[in-house]
Amino acid sequence: MITIINLDKYIKENKLLGPVTSSQLFISNSYNYHPHGLMSEEIFGLDGSRERSKNMSWIDLNCKIIHPVIYDILSKTIERKIPQLLSGEKTFSLDSNGELAEDPDGNIMGMRSLIENIHKLRFRNPDTPSRGKIINTFYSFIKKDLFFMNKLIIISPVFREVSVMEDLNKVAIHDLTDLYIKCITLASQLKSVHGPIFDILSYKMQMVMRELYELIRTSISKKQGMIRKLMLGKRIDFSGRSVISPNPKLEMGTVGIPVRMCVALFEPNIIYGVLNSPYSGNIPEEFHTAAREFLSKETLME
Repeated sequence: MITIINLDKYIKENKLLGPVTSSQLFISNSYNYHPHGLMSEEIFGLDGSRERSKNMSWIDLNCKIIHPVIYDILSKTIERKIPQLLSGEKTFSLDSNGELAEDPDGNIMGMRSLIENIHKLRFRNPDTPSRGKIINTFYSFIKKDLFFMNKLIIISPVFREVSVMEDLNKVAIHDLTDLYIKCITLASQLKSVHGPIFDILSYKMQMVMRELYELIRTSISKKQGMIRKLMLGKRIDFSGRSVISPNPKLEMGTVGIPVRMCVALFEPNIIYGVLNSPYSGNIPEEFHTAAREFLSKETLME
């Protein structure tokens, strides 16, 4: 199921401050955040404040592009001619079924012509139920004016911090912030161009948004992604992990564990045994106190 939200409505309902209009992170040669930039304290809140970790902003792209989630599916499985159309590599026209057909004399080339013809465009008849479901979803997005987007939400600077090395006069920028800068730069250029140049820059914006989408997707998915790493990862006390290997000396139904791992696994039991051994009187009282405090949390004294 693909879910796309109306960004204008989201910005208004959540009262997002902005837009971010400057690609500069700092004012001149200082390390003070630019008031209209991607790290702005006026927009996102003071550095170190609670508000800064929650506040978001937005960028006006000054053009319409296909929503990156839609573009990813569209260009890979539904209509692979779209990248050629947007890049100006080939020209197209609509055939009798409303589908894109390569045509050297066609008038559909570039983002503007796609926008003009989007309500006439039809995708190839579905050959599978899943493809048909996706196509119908796309038609629904076109009807609801969600197929294209002209704004981009900017997440809190807390999740894309800038590392400043004043002694080396260097700044390390997060990959996400770097892509945001590219978007702002292109958006600024799009303000003053028209015609074919506008289409070229719109396609560049589409490619930057594609990069941004891939970065976010890889950041939250897979083994090293935020979901598995920060949300699904668990730390368990007194546990161990090792490689299973055969041992012909072991009987059926038994398993051998290295001594070092046993110490970690049975630490509470070992401490309990030491405290109750005949030699416990030789142990300093401080150890007894600390150990009882430790064991009470493990409910092994019962």
